[in-house]
Amino acid sequence: MALLEVKNLQTYFFTDDGVSKAVDDVSYSVDPKETLGVVGESGCGKSVTALSIMRLIPDPPGKTVGGEILFEGRDLLKISEEEMRSIRGNKIGMIFQEPMTSLNPVFTVGNQIEESILLHEKVSKEEAKSRAIEMLKKVGIPAPEQRYREYPHQLSGGMRQRIMIAMALACNPSILIADEPTTALDVTVQAQILELIKSLQESLGMGVILITHDLGVIAETADKVAVMYASHIVEYSNADEIYYNPLHPYTVGLLGSIPKLNIESDRLMTIEGTVPVPTNYPPGCNYAARCPYATPLCISDEPRLIEHETGHWAACHHWDEVKVKRPAHLVEA
Repeated sequence: MALLEVKNLQTYFFTDDGVSKAVDDVSYSVDPKETLGVVGESGCGKSVTALSIMRLIPDPPGKTVGGEILFEGRDLLKISEEEMRSIRGNKIGMIFQEPMTSLNPVFTVGNQIEESILLHEKVSKEEAKSRAIEMLKKVGIPAPEQRYREYPHQLSGGMRQRIMIAMALACNPSILIADEPTTALDVTVQAQILELIKSLQESLGMGVILITHDLGVIAETADKVAVMYASHIVEYSNADEIYYNPLHPYTVGLLGSIPKLNIESDRLMTIEGTVPVPTNYPPGCNYAARCPYATPLCISDEPRLIEHETGHWAACHHWDEVKVKRPAHLVEA
């Protein structure tokens, strides 16, 4: 049984402009010690799915209107808020985007790590402090005793991101949700943060959901990949299949936008057009207006996420044509 299983999740925002279907019929699963990469353009529903798992969607205007979120066999959408608080930050940890806005500027970083430990475990203040300093050591913070007493504004971006990781892992969670953990960091620090998450995952045995728009990050870290577009998962498989055997034209477009040193061209592939407005999605495929394979069938009938090849799911009427016609360099090992 999967450690975490999201089934047909629907999270909508009810606004003055209409109903915004931020997440619509999304399903995926995560096993222990497994990394699921969730990739897609900004606004496709990646972070809203994660916040739905944590039950942190602001209500109003947001509401999870359908589906199941099964964690260790329990549906998180059906348990009480008190029970959810015992899971959130304890058994399921989350690294939020933008650590400077996620950390409280009026408390030291040590206080903020301690808070999670004291909230979920019956330990003394001194033991919580000792564990907080130990977590700072684990995430590679130099002079942890000194940093423990400092405030977020006194630390660099990379340091603050490590503090967020320390907070998320303070109670040894079973699942870590990392939402854009390398955003706004330079390339060297990005690599350090990814390596840190990977090493901590191996030592703690946790499952990881890595949310990003960076396909390079996904390639280095993910076991499975869910490609999201306009509130739906449009392709879902293991990482090798996604990179070397893409079956959805959106995935092909994303892969084509990655610079390649061995391709003699001064232009990158681009995906023409824009993402449809979430309050007014078209009746058929949300990607049809931007898709080079689109036919009248795509405009009228919404494709379902179907297992076209063993363990490889895609929501496309013309997946077989995509497989034949995609650029050859996308499938070169």
